[in-house]
Amino acid sequence: MRRDLAERLLANIMNWTDSEKAAECASLESFANYKYDEYQQYAPGLRFLESLALWLRQFKTNSDRQTAYEFVRKRLIFISEAEMGHLVELAFPTIVRPHLIERTANELGITAFRVRSITGSLPYEQHLRRTLVLGLSDGARTDRFRRANWREISNEQIWHAYDISTDKALNLKAELEKDIAKLNANVVEGDAKARPLFQTVVLLDDFSASGTSFLREDGNGGWKGKIDKILNRLDDEGGLGALMCPTGVKVIVVLYVAAPQAIAHLTPLLVKRGFKRGDIELRVVHSLGDRQKLTSPGDDDILDLVRDDAYWDESVDDEHAKVGGSSFRYGYADCALPVILSHNTPNNSLFLLWAGEASNVHGLFPRVSRHRTFG
Repeated sequence: MRRDLAERLLANIMNWTDSEKAAECASLESFANYKYDEYQQYAPGLRFLESLALWLRQFKTNSDRQTAYEFVRKRLIFISEAEMGHLVELAFPTIVRPHLIERTANELGITAFRVRSITGSLPYEQHLRRTLVLGLSDGARTDRFRRANWREISNEQIWHAYDISTDKALNLKAELEKDIAKLNANVVEGDAKARPLFQTVVLLDDFSASGTSFLREDGNGGWKGKIDKILNRLDDEGGLGALMCPTGVKVIVVLYVAAPQAIAHLTPLLVKRGFKRGDIELRVVHSLGDRQKLTSPGDDDILDLVRDDAYWDESVDDEHAKVGGSSFRYGYADCALPVILSHNTPNNSLFLLWAGEASNVHGLFPRVSRHRTFG
């Protein structure tokens, strides 16, 4: 659909006058060019203005269309690839490096404010090299993290996934032994600092709204989620655990973006789950803030549309929705977010935003699910 046709369709759908069309379309063009057009799951030939026109057309009344349009204008949060990239680049200098500086300062018995002395010391170099960075999903962007921090982190300290093969683990260990031997040429044999084992593990991921896919209790005294899997691997002497120090290991879960609901969920559970070789904590580069979740009564206008069965597809609520404990109508785990990521829309956002092609509802930013349905 051509852009001028989309603008005419929008004007007809919204009953805009010529002056209103000129003003509104100018703003929408700015939104589209700034970042909305970069959404990666649009069908070929479809971009933001075209999708907006089709999305607004499905609402039954002028009032409903105006409510939906105002929601897009005032409440939508679109995190672009450039913005996410900036958060990736901030992760090491704002979270990882301060941890290594503090750890080294404690070891040297000096204040952490003496940054130059600390970062120029052998213990800091040891701590830095004994740091392992693992991705928890494709969203971890480990490639960009590596390029942003190439002066401090080597390729042999970063891997894009936490499910590491035996061959890769052996390679990581061999490279670590080689580098630690160079650093510790003058260190007494047997010194704990000379051991070629990792003592800091950084787990990277891009976004969490509920936190349940990362860690949750299974109701039978056990645990589920990505973090539980990686902690089990880090404890396994026959696998990844063979690369870890037996004690004193620090695991830092770094999320580039997280909602308060995810932070509140994960923080106490990480403490409760624990880690045999050391401890684990959550750090967030950017928190969305408490006001982003759509709530009553302030957001009742758009929530009334969400509640309307005319804009809902019951077939969407599957076994994955049950894990979150609520309907996908308001987003997974009742997160009710207006958030769009440039590569895909989180299912924690309102269903109206991410309804896919197979649904009878048109989504403004259609989501591609990780779980393919056959038959």
